[in-house]
Amino acid sequence: MRKRHVWIYHVLTPLVIAFLFIRFGYRFKKARNLPDKYIVLANHTTDFDPLFVAASFPRQMYFVASEHIARWKNAYKFIRYALAPILRYKGSVAVSTVREVLQRLRDGANICIFAEGARTWDGVTAPFLPSTGKLIKTAGCGLVTYKITGGYFVSPNWSEKSLRRGPISGAPVRVYSPEEIEKMTVDEINRAIAADLHEDAYARQMANPQPYKGKKLAHRMENLLFICPQCGEMDTIRSTGNHMECMKCHSAFRYTEYGMLEGMPFQTVKELAAWEKNQVEKDALLDIPYTAAQATLITVDNHVEAQVAKGPLLMNREGLFCGDWHMPLANISELAMHGRHALVFTAKDVYYELIPQSENALKFHWLYEAHKNYAAQAAERGA
Repeated sequence: MRKRHVWIYHVLTPLVIAFLFIRFGYRFKKARNLPDKYIVLANHTTDFDPLFVAASFPRQMYFVASEHIARWKNAYKFIRYALAPILRYKGSVAVSTVREVLQRLRDGANICIFAEGARTWDGVTAPFLPSTGKLIKTAGCGLVTYKITGGYFVSPNWSEKSLRRGPISGAPVRVYSPEEIEKMTVDEINRAIAADLHEDAYARQMANPQPYKGKKLAHRMENLLFICPQCGEMDTIRSTGNHMECMKCHSAFRYTEYGMLEGMPFQTVKELAAWEKNQVEKDALLDIPYTAAQATLITVDNHVEAQVAKGPLLMNREGLFCGDWHMPLANISELAMHGRHALVFTAKDVYYELIPQSENALKFHWLYEAHKNYAAQAAERGA
């Protein structure tokens, strides 16, 4: 922990708080009765979440961030100098990240981690890695769980740069002392984290409806909606303003300022996403391939990109195909989303990033997960 980082954190914090209040009307509670060293675990709803969390913690801490920020060239030079984030390669086993977290804790620093690793698509807190509890246990420090509410409707993951104005707040859920953590098993820690961080944005909204006003409320919903709920065609949805339309059957849908859907069989995005996932699982069982007309595949080594392939993209039970490049799904250890348009994964100790051009990327992530789950079930039956 460097004095420079502490000083910059203290200088920036009041400016950040003022920005969050003016831009979002953000309300927060300060964290109190904190142990000497701690890890903050928070849910992940928007790209602004590190700022939301920092507002509640006057003491400087380091954030675990996605590796891709190190490829921002000039911007990352300032970020590294001022904040020194701990980088996490999504779609990989985070051994180096864990080592760095533990080292900084030993140096007297505090750490913030967004447990889910990625923003929620449907407003419900996503599962986190079971190894999270082991990390907390090994660290031997305190734990602070922190929950942001309202963030999903302020900035839905699928909406990209379309921000809305509505109720949003953040507060610590619970502070666990090192002594409490020491008495808990890894499973007990994981259960406590899951309970503390669970947030269902639509359950909260249905119980107490609040408007989230903005322009182009349905903008880029095709990042999530890749199957038409009426005709079942794929990649035919186009968004304009507050509306979406299927270019195949011309069915029209609307997204309201309350986050609700009109003109389709589902009232909420949560219901829509569950239906789409179910459709993907059926397609995986039948081994229906998912495709994109064009995609670019790169490797990332020490934050340097190198193109490997470019061409039509296809994923099926056998593997992943991009142009002349092919990789069996069994060789891909993990696959995750980076942002809304990129897939990142590790295969044979090589870190890849795959970007479908002008087409949905989420469908490939969900198809991979479905094939992975079916393969695991088959292996269990075989055992």
